[in-house]
Amino acid sequence: MFKKIGFILSLSAVLALPVYAHLTGAFANFLAIVYDDSTISKLHEEVEQTKLEIEQLQPLVEQSEQDFKEEQQGAIEQLQFYSEMGLDTYLALMQQGTDVVDILGNQWLLNEKINDYLQQLNILYVTYQKLLQSQNRLKGHEQLLYAIEKNLQAREDFLVETQGMELENIANYLDIDWTAEVEENIIRDFQLDAELVNIQLSDWIEKSVDGAYQLSEQWLNEHSKARYYFRSDHVYVEYELEYAHVLVLGQVLQNAEGTAAQLVVEAGFYNGFYLPEELLVELPSFSIDYATLQTLEGIDSPYVIQQDGNLQIATK
Repeated sequence: MFKKIGFILSLSAVLALPVYAHLTGAFANFLAIVYDDSTISKLHEEVEQTKLEIEQLQPLVEQSEQDFKEEQQGAIEQLQFYSEMGLDTYLALMQQGTDVVDILGNQWLLNEKINDYLQQLNILYVTYQKLLQSQNRLKGHEQLLYAIEKNLQAREDFLVETQGMELENIANYLDIDWTAEVEENIIRDFQLDAELVNIQLSDWIEKSVDGAYQLSEQWLNEHSKARYYFRSDHVYVEYELEYAHVLVLGQVLQNAEGTAAQLVVEAGFYNGFYLPEELLVELPSFSIDYATLQTLEGIDSPYVIQQDGNLQIATK
């Protein structure tokens, strides 16, 4: 009965006036305004703008990659030369009885030259990786826009199919479909994600090109049946079945005990309709244990920061 009432309330919002939830961030206008003829067109404009930014960035990424690879090959050849020359020179000087101070001085100069090459190569690598990350963030943004469009389109399709029906009957269909086809599957798969993070958190942790610890959305998506989009404003989770498209929104926040960071679910959309609160609270979510993070070097008092494409691990 409670589920039915929840769907009726959300459905009334769709068929009546625009609804503004507590959503904030880049996609609030697409998700909080449930019925607006301009919503899809605005979404398409956002997609086209993102595509343009990706295209403009592509030549820079390609040039940076080429510069790095060329310098990398040159550095490899130079390092091999210095390595061979260094050993040969060292042996020759030893045979000639050259003063050990001269030998050590030459070795220091050689090491400095090698370090210069490695530093130049590292600068090119970091530049390339940062451009690549920017491009990947834009691609993630684009994919999320497509996910939102898919959710909105599912709503439009459903309203066309149920046109002319009584409001309560439409809500009943939503309730029945969710209970019969979606609820058990999404709870099971979200629970598997929570268990995965709990067991393999150490495997998930990686270092960025800047040396910071982070948790990438890519790793989680490779192991999950859902699709996670880490954004600075929210974490968006896309879950699809044959006739169901679900978008869940939340934030990674510290728990009351201060022992972990938890993905707190704030809102959800099933085929474009708001999920009532009593369904949202059933959905499991992953938790990031601080005790595991404290085993990392330099992380004494950990906390997690949402970023586009990853969750950064910081310390107070």
